[in-house]
Amino acid sequence: MAINLSFFRKTPHRVFHYEYRYYDPKKEAMEERLARLNEKEMVKNGKYVPGRYIRTHMRKNFHGNRSDSGKTLLLRIVILASLAILIIAAYYLADGFAFLLTPSR
Repeated sequence: MAINLSFFRKTPHRVFHYEYRYYDPKKEAMEERLARLNEKEMVKNGKYVPGRYIRTHMRKNFHGNRSDSGKTLLLRIVILASLAILIIAAYYLADGFAFLLTPSR
């Protein structure tokens, strides 16, 4: 058995315990069943369904992003080609300056 020596007391673990004042489990279960029935009825009638518009907009954006991917690919190719041209030009310029700086015989 270990001896626990400390100069300060450890604080007890605090737990948040909230008790509802007016809680009726039967009433809550009934409201939940009614909400599910209303949701099924709205789907049948074609009325507002939560999340339907979000899903359709996400699909539209997904297909729209596919068409934009070609633009980004083209932009990447242009940038890489311009970098290659700049590197080649820098090589030839450095070679030319080296030719000018070397003493001639």
